[in-house]
Amino acid sequence: SVEKSKEILRQKNKDLSDYLKSLPQIGPFGEKVLSNSDETVIVNKNITGLEPAEYAESHDNYVDIFIVQAGREELFIGGEIKDKETVSAGEWRGKDLSGARKYDIEAGDIIIIPKGVAHQHGRGAVKMTIIKTS
Repeated sequence: SVEKSKEILRQKNKDLSDYLKSLPQIGPFGEKVLSNSDETVIVNKNITGLEPAEYAESHDNYVDIFIVQAGREELFIGGEIKDKETVSAGEWRGKDLSGARKYDIEAGDIIIIPKGVAHQHGRGAVKMTIIKTS
């Protein structure tokens, strides 16, 4: 019945909410689950923390494709990382992201972040698959 389906969804959302509250406050956290031999395609499973990420990042060599599976968060895209530092070849991080646009993302969303575009996870938490491709 419709009411039974609604109750199942309410319980799943409550379970997810409880699970997300149990996560560390700052993230993202994840692991690589797949890549090809030259790492031009990398697939990661990630969970973001409830509090904003400590840094913004950009990638000179990869497009990020976020496939949001659960949760809800703010995601800041664009702008400039004022204090960026090299993490590795073509990988940048910094704490001062200015001029970014805020998006509210949630389960079912797919976000494509082009090469070289700064981004930072804000408040909220999501479970997502990230595909990095050159």
